[in-house]
Amino acid sequence: MDKLHCYAAGDYSEVSRPAKRTCEALLEAQPELLDALEMALKNLINSVTSAVSAFEGPLNEMLRSRLRHDRNLPDARYSSMASRAVDIMHRAQQLLEPPSIILADHFLGYVGSKCLNAAVERGVPDILEREGPMSLNRLAEESHCRPDRLSQVLRILCGNGIFHYDEAQDRYSNNHTSRLLLSDHWTQWHNWVKLYGNQMYDVARGIPESVREDTAKSAAQINYSTDLNMFQFFQEQGWGGLLHRTLSGGAEAQAPGIVEDYPWDKIDLAKCGIIMDLGGGGGGLIASILRRHKHLRGGIMDRPQVVEHARSAFHRKGGLYIDIGDRVSTGHLISGDFLKEVPSFAIYTMKWCLHDWEEEEAVLILKNVRSAIIQGPMSRLVVLESVLEDGHSQRLTRYADVHMMMMTGQGLERTEKDWHNLAGRSGWKIQAIYSLRNAWVKALEFIPN
Repeated sequence: MDKLHCYAAGDYSEVSRPAKRTCEALLEAQPELLDALEMALKNLINSVTSAVSAFEGPLNEMLRSRLRHDRNLPDARYSSMASRAVDIMHRAQQLLEPPSIILADHFLGYVGSKCLNAAVERGVPDILEREGPMSLNRLAEESHCRPDRLSQVLRILCGNGIFHYDEAQDRYSNNHTSRLLLSDHWTQWHNWVKLYGNQMYDVARGIPESVREDTAKSAAQINYSTDLNMFQFFQEQGWGGLLHRTLSGGAEAQAPGIVEDYPWDKIDLAKCGIIMDLGGGGGGLIASILRRHKHLRGGIMDRPQVVEHARSAFHRKGGLYIDIGDRVSTGHLISGDFLKEVPSFAIYTMKWCLHDWEEEEAVLILKNVRSAIIQGPMSRLVVLESVLEDGHSQRLTRYADVHMMMMTGQGLERTEKDWHNLAGRSGWKIQAIYSLRNAWVKALEFIPN
């Protein structure tokens, strides 16, 4: 008989005398412990019920205004408190929920992904926004779906907080989450659903084989049976446009926090010249910073073909960033490779670049920047990257970490300790780390050591 069952049954034949005494004491205390457990559960139920009632009732408008997720940033204080509450409640959920249900959420996780895919591909968010609350049959007719199966899909999504179902009126409608999926929403999250629910979904099939000790290929290469890197492969398959639109939309969605919550306004142009964005791509980051902070000027260093794209965006008629072209001169759109050398400036930015590289390559890049930087009171490198953290509210950093692994084979996200170690090895120190509202990255301020 299992020893724990022996204890419960009062059979101590297999138990040492000290353990027997401990077990007897626990059994004597059991009524008090059970009372305490019941009281703790009741208190939890009552406090959460009270809070939810207030959030859904008199505090709803205030809650939405303080935790808003549109172009206006949430209140930093209440956003931080909300994240802490989410983390605490998730810890309670893990303690209270049966382990089999926790496992089921993982091995059945594909259900939610594909149900969301179905709703977006059938245009459900756009239809509900255009027509207003709708019955199942009418929504099915407008979306060209089978009513019975659409009902099953929407039951999953409504239960997960996407869309709203009014049982009394028997009507479906959008809520603040499903509105993010509108085809004309400024964040373009619907592209993330399409890309991650299809191509990235398929890539993930390669994860189990990719973790074997004798495997060099990434999960993506394994799944698609290719030796190409995924950027090349996606271009060959005609998926490059979707990938670009998805990443651009995500950058746009996160830009407000990046431009507001790092102190760009403290940068003195007279002391630093310009901000050089290393690996700056098509110019989205530097354009966001310059549009918000009118006193700054910027530049980009990237691969030749990428720089040519940026040149069009800033300087050709109809270009996406033509309105700030006068603050990004053609001479500051520089072709280069930061693994080899970096042009000399006082302030650099680098967003979502270092997570593509393992330790030694990342150290080399940072050393190249350190060697090139012009020393002065404004000298710094602002690294915009995820910082791996525990807690349910920070789970996107862990998703990003695995995503980098499965797409590149060597990419990874880093903990705060990892970032400090990387800085120390390359001649820098991290002076400050700024949290950025509604962004998946933080601003790590590197200064020459």
